Parts: sequence; structure tokens; C-alpha cells
Amino acid sequence: MSVLALACFITGCDSTGGNVVISEGTISYDISYPGRVEGGLLDGVLPKEMKMEFQNFRYVNTISAAGMFETKLITNCKDKTVTFTFNFGPKKIYAVMSEQTADSLMHEQFKIPTLFDVPGTDMVAGYRCNRTFAVFDELEEGPDFEIKFTDDIQIKQPNWCNQFSDLDAVLLEYELKQYGLRLKLKANAVEEGSIQESSFEIPAGFKQVSIEEMVYQFEEVFKNFQ
Repeated sequence: MSVLALACFITGCDSTGGNVVISEGTISYDISYPGRVEGGLLDGVLPKEMKMEFQNFRYVNTISAAGMFETKLITNCKDKTVTFTFNFGPKKIYAVMSEQTADSLMHEQFKIPTLFDVPGTDMVAGYRCNRTFAVFDELEEGPDFEIKFTDDIQIKQPNWCNQFSDLDAVLLEYELKQYGLRLKLKANAVEEGSIQESSFEIPAGFKQVSIEEMVYQFEEVFKNFQ
């Protein structure tokens, strides 16, 4: 990756595999759907990638599907707030969650796995990652899976609002189960670079709704993909 190669040259990155330490840039993830039978009419509109733009204590994850909808998750790790935006046809809405609301919603909708360290490291998107294994108490809570992560992408407590809050590191490979879908996200590129302030702002024309309304809208869309 040319950006990483340039950064290694400037910072004197270890040629034996040391990671480039950055605090601002973009991570691109591939999205796949383990266990989902392919061949349905909706295969072509399922989201295939996620973009994560980060800057010190905040980041925004953007997922879109074939021009049908776009959703953003804007996370402030210092103020402990999460803002969802959802753009689906004429519907343009957003909702803001406090730490207390995020914690309550997470425990209501998602099962929290137990994490077990795995020996050795692995390379993901040019970064040497540590590994851990996520194990659930019951099979119906979800299949166990491996997580690969790095603390060389410097976002303080990036997982405070998700199931992996015990990991103070950026996840480059992991799985989620949301709205009846199992998603696997694996980074394919990490690029250092300035992020515009507008990336963290709510676009014009969006209407604020309750978090309950936002969850309902997500469920209505994603149930069609199952």
C-alpha cells in the first residue's frame, strides 16, 4: 500500500514488520455474511464494504448498499456519545445516544462474548495484529469467532459502545450479529491522512428521532436481507 510505504519511509518503520502508528486516517473493510445462503434476489444490494474515518478520539463508520440506503455511526470516545444517521430514499433521520443509553441498548439487543487471548499474531491490511477468541455461553447467541486487533491505530477506548469494550484497541477483523444478520468485517486497507470536519457532522436535511424509532427503521430494512 503506497500510503503505508510512504509513512514507513518518513517515520522509520521497522522493516521486519513493525506497524505504522497513526491517529488519523481511513480504514476500509470488506463485509461478508458467514452462514448466509447465497442466491437470493437481495444478494446484489447487501452492503459489501464499510469505511471507518478516524481522528484521535472519534470515528465514523459508513455503510451503504447499492444506492438504496446509507447509514453512519458517529462515535465520540471522549464525550461518550453515538450518533446514528440513516438515509433511505426520502427518509433522512438521525438519533443521538448517551453512554447510558448505548449500554442499555447493547445489552438488550446483543450478547456479550467472553474473550480469550490467542497466542501469536497475524497480518491484516498490512498491520501485525494480536488475536483473541470471542466465545458465547449459548449456541443460539452466535457462533464463536476470532478477533484481530491493533493498538497502533490510536483511538482511545474505541469499543466503549459495542460488545468488545474489554479491548482498548482497533479491530481489524471481527464479526457482528445484528438484526438477524451475521456480518464479518475484515480490513483491506489502512491509510493515514487528514479527515474533514464534515465527516463528523450530521448532514443538512436530517430529522432527529428517538433511538426507538431508529432501531425500528433498521429492523424494517434489514429483515428483508435475511
